[in-house]
Amino acid sequence: MRGISSHVRTREGAWLLALAAVAAVSRTLLAWRAPTPYGYVYDFYHEAIQRLYATGRLPASTDCWQCYHPPLHTWLGLPLYALGKKLAGGPGGLADPALRYVAVLSMVCGAIVAFVGYRILRLYRIRGAELIVGTGLLLSFPCLFISSYGIEADILLSAIMTIFTYYAVRFSARRRRASYLGAAGLGALAGLACATKYSGLVAPLILVVLAAERLAVGPHRMRVARETAVALLACAAMGSWKYADNVRRYHTPLFANGSAQQGFALSERPNHIREYDFGSLRIHDLVRLAEGHVRPGPLTDRPFYRSVWTTLHGMAWGDMGMFSDPSRHGFPAHPYPAKALNAPLASSVLVLGLVPDALALLGFAVTFRRRAMRAVTVTCLVTAVSYVAWFVSQESWALKTKYILFLLPCYVLYAIFGWRWLERRSAIAGTAILWLLVLQLIAANLFLFDFAWS
Repeated sequence: MRGISSHVRTREGAWLLALAAVAAVSRTLLAWRAPTPYGYVYDFYHEAIQRLYATGRLPASTDCWQCYHPPLHTWLGLPLYALGKKLAGGPGGLADPALRYVAVLSMVCGAIVAFVGYRILRLYRIRGAELIVGTGLLLSFPCLFISSYGIEADILLSAIMTIFTYYAVRFSARRRRASYLGAAGLGALAGLACATKYSGLVAPLILVVLAAERLAVGPHRMRVARETAVALLACAAMGSWKYADNVRRYHTPLFANGSAQQGFALSERPNHIREYDFGSLRIHDLVRLAEGHVRPGPLTDRPFYRSVWTTLHGMAWGDMGMFSDPSRHGFPAHPYPAKALNAPLASSVLVLGLVPDALALLGFAVTFRRRAMRAVTVTCLVTAVSYVAWFVSQESWALKTKYILFLLPCYVLYAIFGWRWLERRSAIAGTAILWLLVLQLIAANLFLFDFAWS
């Protein structure tokens, strides 16, 4: 293992460049071969952009299915859409060629998640083979790859929250000196997250939990209190408009359409927790699904969809047929034609994905009390609690890995720490894990090319 690390460390830049080149080619292919101009999405976020362009005003929450979201994604997409209309013209609706220009925003956001995730690894002085493998996991993660060409607010939120995590780690690592400018910047990022999706509210919640922990154990309590106040004021200034408008119009800060209303209700929330299975990981069902041995029908009609770990893992390391089997998506128009994916390859990625999963759980356990990991730990715990509280109030379609995609850098970081912990206790185990991870990177990248081309 040490010999491999030494070899890789001397050629670190070349390996990173090669990984970036492969990622750029696969994403170019994904965009070129996409069957729709709006990319791979479940919900049509582009409708709000089209309405803003056509009317010159921000659409009301009830004007379209996804118009209720905070408006940052719509605002950022507007100039790209206007450029597309000028250059490509064409009809509106789902076949609008100008939407391909808006999808560039998603490509940029996907690149930001990967690059800032790499920077987070560097913050923790991860180098050599660990850095190459960690960066490779970021770039070849199927959920990030598929989301990188799809017009939706989730990938924008992932980019903002990844930057927020990076600066939260740096900010919480300071020892003495006050930094009100840094606090304001961190609060502004939290505000941008709030202005993107309601789920971005985890950002100010993370700030509050981090501050509460530092106020409880000290020292410098007054400085922490002042910095937190500055951060929350910046967050409110940047991201509160939509929530205040919702209160004025709908008498609730979290107005939503359809089933999402249940998830965002502040009172009288339904609870479907008994309908979800938190105790199983049904890899066999995922393999059968990838190999085409599960009868056709919407994904949410399949019993294994209710297995939380099964669905999150399946949508992390594949698509569970959402964009490769027309019957799984649930949209009657069937916008995504069948993909002739290589079943053994897709199954291999799902099975090999258990390796970083297990390492990440181990890494979380062995670093839970480390001060340097405090911001990462709080980010993961607050997000997990908030996400579970949200999806158990809904009966279907609330389980999607993309909703928590901004935890990807944390996931990779924990996997590296879990690998390091085992390697220190057994060089043989460390080397075996290295080759399993390399095998996963090769299989995942082949799957990405297969998915993009098919």
